[in-house]
Amino acid sequence: ATTGLTLDSAGSTAISIGTDANTGAINVGTVGARTITVGNDASTKVDVNALIIELDSAGTIIMDSTTSTAIGATTTIDLQATTGLTIDSAGATAIGIGADANTGAINIGTAGARTVTVGNDASTKVDVNALIIELDSAGTIVMDATTTIDLQATTGLTLDSAGSTAISIG
Repeated sequence: ATTGLTLDSAGSTAISIGTDANTGAINVGTVGARTITVGNDASTKVDVNALIIELDSAGTIIMDSTTSTAIGATTTIDLQATTGLTIDSAGATAIGIGADANTGAINIGTAGARTVTVGNDASTKVDVNALIIELDSAGTIVMDATTTIDLQATTGLTLDSAGSTAISIG
């Protein structure tokens, strides 16, 4: 068509494209710089089903929702970025990682030689809770406070130095 093509159906009758057993590609907007719109703000669902769903962009891919945006998989979700990856939340809303009742490990910075930073100088508190908290280092463990370092235990406190290395206090 030289002016445009519109496909409409009366009532709730479906418009079907590519519903036969033919395996040929269905191409939409493959030539020219176009905006391709599927659905509208009143659409109840846009359903995309395939073995692989590929979103390629020379710019930005945006997922925007007025309620919530959920990404789910029955196996693995892998997010890769060639520059940076940021997870943020607006305002005072919490960011939950491992916030469900599942018991799988949460691994952060477990491959490569990385600096792992939690909090910043203006953070009001970094709260670490567990049955056992283990700090391992191939080098030095540094605790530095501008006010007080307080070590408390209800049953005992052990300071031990391997071999003949002395423990220095003061």
